[in-house]
Amino acid sequence: MACETMNKCILLSLIFVILGSQVFGYDEEDLDKFLRTNQCENCDLALVDLKDMNLSKANLREADLFGAKLSRADLREAELVEVNLIEADLSQTNLINANLIGTDLWGAILIGADLRGAKLNGAVLDYADLEQAKFCNTAMSDGSIRNDDC
Repeated sequence: MACETMNKCILLSLIFVILGSQVFGYDEEDLDKFLRTNQCENCDLALVDLKDMNLSKANLREADLFGAKLSRADLREAELVEVNLIEADLSQTNLINANLIGTDLWGAILIGADLRGAKLNGAVLDYADLEQAKFCNTAMSDGSIRNDDC
C-alpha cells in the first residue's frame, strides 16, 4: 500500500506500531518465556500455534490466548485461571485436571477434548463446541458436576 503523503505514511506507521501485537497476534518475548519456563502469567499469546505440544502443568493464569491453536496439546493439570480462550481451538486437547476457573471459552472448539476432573467453575462456555468432549468429575460453570464418561 503506497502512501500519498508523508503525514499519511507517518500515521500508518504509528498505527502499526501501537496496534501491531493486537492485530497480528502474540508477543514474541512472552512466547519465548513460556516455551523456556512453561510459565507465563498475564502473557499475550493471542493466535499462537501450540498444536500437539506437551504443556502439562503450564501456568498461564490471566493470559490472552484468543484464537490460539491448541488442538491435541497436553494441558493436563495446567493453570488456566481467567484465561482468554475465546475462539481457541482445543479440539482433542488433554485438559485432565486442568484449572479453568473463570476462563472465557466463548466460541472455543473443544470437540473431543478430555475434560475429566477439570474445573470450569465460572467459565464462559457460550457457543463453545463440546461435541464428544469427555466429562468425569468435571466441575461445570454453573456449579454442577458432570459425570458422562466415568
